Amino acid sequence: MLRGLWWSGLRLGEALQLSWEADAPITVHLDGKYPKLRIWAPAQKSKRDGLLPIAPEFAEFLLATPEDERVGLVFGIEGPKPGKPLSTKRASRYVSAIGAKAGVVVTQDVGRSKVDEETGETVNIPKFAGAHDFRRAFGTRWSKRVMPAVLKQLMRHASIETTMSYYVEHNADDVSAELLPWAGNTSGNTGPKRPTAAPKADVVEERKSMLSKDF
Repeated sequence: MLRGLWWSGLRLGEALQLSWEADAPITVHLDGKYPKLRIWAPAQKSKRDGLLPIAPEFAEFLLATPEDERVGLVFGIEGPKPGKPLSTKRASRYVSAIGAKAGVVVTQDVGRSKVDEETGETVNIPKFAGAHDFRRAFGTRWSKRVMPAVLKQLMRHASIETTMSYYVEHNADDVSAELLPWAGNTSGNTGPKRPTAAPKADVVEERKSMLSKDF
């Protein structure tokens, strides 16, 4: 299921309910050119029925399931009642426990602290990865690949402002890397150039040889 969360960007509750059955609240829709999700209004945060696109990696993940096994819950994580998914609250605790055991820290500063028994110093208690961090990582990855309107659909945000927060988080190195291929020369006397293919290996070696000479 963790891999499914990573590729899909689904909220934990959505992933737990995701089903192969056509009449389920959230179902895999394989009719048409591309796999999609059909989410009925009661299971949708926006409270609207929707036939929604999914990331290609998640589509491949779903299609890897043999046809004769496409029944019931996609991830097969049931609660006490057969056929019914595990509660979101309990599943969230399990995922958080996995994140803590794996030592995956998402932030060191979360407003909590403790006194170190050996040194007597006050130290921050780190926050380990939980279920929603998979969705956050999905949004960050795809914000570097697609425009906001596309990401809004992928993440099923009700507001574009929520989507835009993923673009604001891009750091300076990401932005600089994007800008560099469009720059002119250092004296500013040439216009922007569109990115070109990387130089061939023999050209690269020739340039290295020229740079190594004493002029």
